[in-house]
Amino acid sequence: MRGARRAAVIGAVAVVGGMPLAVAGSATAAPPRVPLTIPALRHWVPAGGVFRFGGSTEIDVANGARAAVREATVLAGDLGSALDQTVPVVVGAPPEPGDVVLRIAKADRALGREGYRLQVSNVLTISAPTATGLFYGGRSLLELVHQSRSIPRGAALDWPTYPQRGLMVDVSRTVYSTHWVLREIRRMAALKLNVLHLHLTDDQRWAIASRSYPGVVARHAFSRADIRRILRVARRDHVTVIPEIEMPGHMAAFLKRHTDLILRPIGVVPPTTSATYSTDKLDITSRAALQAMRRILEEYLPMFPGEYWDMGTDEYLSPAEYPLFPQLATYAIAKYGVGATPADAIHGFINWVDRIVRAHGKTLRIWNDQVGGTGRVPVNTDVVIDWWDSFSPFGDTVTVAPETLLRHGYRVLNAGWYPNYYTADIGPVSGKASLPGVYRNWQVNEFEGTQIGDVVSSKQTVPADSPGLLGAALSVWGPLAETTAKTARGIEAHLAVLAQKTWNSRPPAAGYAGFQRDQHRVGLP
Repeated sequence: MRGARRAAVIGAVAVVGGMPLAVAGSATAAPPRVPLTIPALRHWVPAGGVFRFGGSTEIDVANGARAAVREATVLAGDLGSALDQTVPVVVGAPPEPGDVVLRIAKADRALGREGYRLQVSNVLTISAPTATGLFYGGRSLLELVHQSRSIPRGAALDWPTYPQRGLMVDVSRTVYSTHWVLREIRRMAALKLNVLHLHLTDDQRWAIASRSYPGVVARHAFSRADIRRILRVARRDHVTVIPEIEMPGHMAAFLKRHTDLILRPIGVVPPTTSATYSTDKLDITSRAALQAMRRILEEYLPMFPGEYWDMGTDEYLSPAEYPLFPQLATYAIAKYGVGATPADAIHGFINWVDRIVRAHGKTLRIWNDQVGGTGRVPVNTDVVIDWWDSFSPFGDTVTVAPETLLRHGYRVLNAGWYPNYYTADIGPVSGKASLPGVYRNWQVNEFEGTQIGDVVSSKQTVPADSPGLLGAALSVWGPLAETTAKTARGIEAHLAVLAQKTWNSRPPAAGYAGFQRDQHRVGLP
């Protein structure tokens, strides 16, 4: 449910802790000064006075719920570090002044799955319908503590507008350590970002261990133990890990060891055509290729307990390339009937993977550039679309507009090249957006493609409250001409902007310079 709808559910005035809380659209004076957090608190009513931590501060779990105890334990460790003292967790004891109370509350349509209430008086109470809400309330508390051990009294009501707020990291072209990934998860958690998409395979490297095909695995790939450690920390920090195993394109790292599975051109390949046309594409008409992909899926799907599985699909074939591979049209007609096209063969392969993924209780995700086409077989609408561009300088097909995807029932994440790519400049194509402009002008419902010089390939705006609009993610692609430490520093500010935009509360600062100062004030990691 989007922010505007939640405001309607609450009504003109909500009550938090017995105090009226004005919401958007009500007749109010100038908004009160809101305690600083990033992303900013959605609503705040001051009460006068301050709450102060003491040397005996403890975290009291109000109802003993297991989820609340778990969140209290996590918060106690982080709060103890911030206060430089031990913060014990107590279950069921009456709170004393200076204590923090965590409470699992009844379901609240206003707060959804991730919202929380913050009541600051002589004790500080965080209540939420879910453990995630408690965790996010704790993250806000830590930012307040970083600024002062005294917190203004009042009441907050806070929730995100968009359910998916994320980071995609290409760990195939660039070698990132497990420690690097874990540090980014902690940074994401501090910003209430909740999706980490790991692009694990591509033409250059197969960056995850495999028992089925050990020969394709690159040096310094993530081991199964590494993956378990990443998943354990992500679970603690309420971050969903989405693995991406590319297929049927960008598979050169796999196909160089399994050349019999390559989709080979039969037509005459133009001299200007990339050599990858015959090295990175899986022959989806081959039964042996399908058996190999099923084996890969059945190995990796159980490793990741999250809701989503990503198969990539990007840059497999454009319509201009179809004549090079007439076997695809022959296959499509035999399978789907007269009038079928190579697009049907591609969509059929996506839907085949989708059935396997759904059998494991997960939802499939793909990049958007293979969804279009005039064939007879559409991509299943249960598949989530990560939209990245309307056209590409690499010769991809013109794609289906985000508004059209949403209208046909797809759920769509805004991963648009502009402004949410962090990559190397490619000729005239810009690899990093100017953050002052993004902070000032861009919104999650604005889909923009490749930036060439000062020109963006497209700008398509959908209604901000579109039910299928999931949110947005920053994509870090390699190879980058910088160290991974520099990349971590380089994406810090962009993640903060993304967090504010996807939470979609009133920005804490009018301009980007002020927002930069705010990041230091709240002590973002």
